[in-house]
Amino acid sequence: MPEDPAAKRRRTKRPGKRRLFVELAAWMVGLGLFAGLVFPPFVVLLGVPPSLAYQPSFYAACLSAGLMVGAFNFLVVCNVVRPRVNMLSDGMHAFRKALVEDEVSKDLPYRNANRFHVPVDSRDALGRAGDSFNRLIDVLVSARRMEESVRDFSNTLASQLELAPLCREALSVMLARTGAVAGALLVVREGKLECVAAYGLDDPEGLLGRSDVRAALGNLKSRQVASPAGVSLKGRPDAQPREMLLLPLEGKGAPMGMLVLASLQPFAPDTFRLLDFFRQSLKLALQNALSHEDLGRIAAMDSLTGCYNRRMGMERLVEEFSRSARSGEPLGLIMFDIDHFKPVNDTWGHLAGDRILVQTAHAAQRVLREGDVLVRYGGEEFMILLPGASLAEACGIAERVRTAVASMEIVGGGPERITVSLGVDAAPAPGVDRADALLQRVDDALYQAKSGGRNVVVPASEPRVSV
Repeated sequence: MPEDPAAKRRRTKRPGKRRLFVELAAWMVGLGLFAGLVFPPFVVLLGVPPSLAYQPSFYAACLSAGLMVGAFNFLVVCNVVRPRVNMLSDGMHAFRKALVEDEVSKDLPYRNANRFHVPVDSRDALGRAGDSFNRLIDVLVSARRMEESVRDFSNTLASQLELAPLCREALSVMLARTGAVAGALLVVREGKLECVAAYGLDDPEGLLGRSDVRAALGNLKSRQVASPAGVSLKGRPDAQPREMLLLPLEGKGAPMGMLVLASLQPFAPDTFRLLDFFRQSLKLALQNALSHEDLGRIAAMDSLTGCYNRRMGMERLVEEFSRSARSGEPLGLIMFDIDHFKPVNDTWGHLAGDRILVQTAHAAQRVLREGDVLVRYGGEEFMILLPGASLAEACGIAERVRTAVASMEIVGGGPERITVSLGVDAAPAPGVDRADALLQRVDDALYQAKSGGRNVVVPASEPRVSV
């Protein structure tokens, strides 16, 4: 609906040229003269002889007295009212200037809001106006500070795409801005709720099993839990949280995570408004981080077998070798190759070959330890990283892999039995000072296994292990 032109003119009308105190002086002087003019007839009504009341000299005296009273009243207004009005006007001007400077320089000159307050020393209309002005300043400064907090928080989140650092920084900012003494950030990853970041809690993992956390995550409704049972502060056994906030994070209509904050005092009302703004920025940042993590996982995985691909496998090998060299912990390495794989493709087709690759990878994965890394090195060749495994332990794991593959049932058509040949080594080893040197020794051992009859485990530079 188009705006009323008259309303628009009233809204955009500039201040006029009227001068309030000049008009006030004219009214007061005029009122004094009027009082002097009507005073003689009034005193006649009170019994004063008209001959005396209507004398020109008495009229002149009355008018002079009325003029003096009007002038005196104006002086009183100037000395009592005008300073207060000027003080209020100067305060408004100073605060407006501070806001403009803040927009230009970002030096935050309004941070000390009390210096813009005007004294309130009366209960009349001027006092109420001054008090209203002070409250308005407090509201504007609070809004500016909230805007500043949200801007800084958004900038902090925008600088991170990795999930764990993002959650740690977000939690740190929210703890500092809300006055909470402890908190945690829980994130749903691959359908499972995990504690990604925590501070000040004695058992942050215990939050995952709490019924109130599960309920808030299920219905996506925030909760305030008074004196939460079972929540203790790290290093402060004598301190019990007075209040705990459960703020679920929703992404695309589904729960994405949960922000948990604990405080020794009830949270201030402004905290909830601030957290609402924070939560919006956090949800977007978490969505970006989870998407980035998914893309990284997709880029790191072999699309057929679900193992790490060669590029990611080589990066992990270099990382694990460097960690082993620093810590002195052993690092086992296995390479294995499917025996007679080319005839499988030639006889049963490449689809059957793909199925056998997948089944072989799954059979090997089932016998590995937690933390071991299976890599599709290329074609029908696989590599396994075994952090913390000595040569003897690596040989034992390689034997389990060989047995698991040899005993698996081929599903979907193909040869009756598949076997693999394996080369094994472990660092530290003589002459092995780089990851590629360890890889070369294992590759040489795999070559010996292939040329020595297949379906065997061969340690690097050691006699062949017969089967």
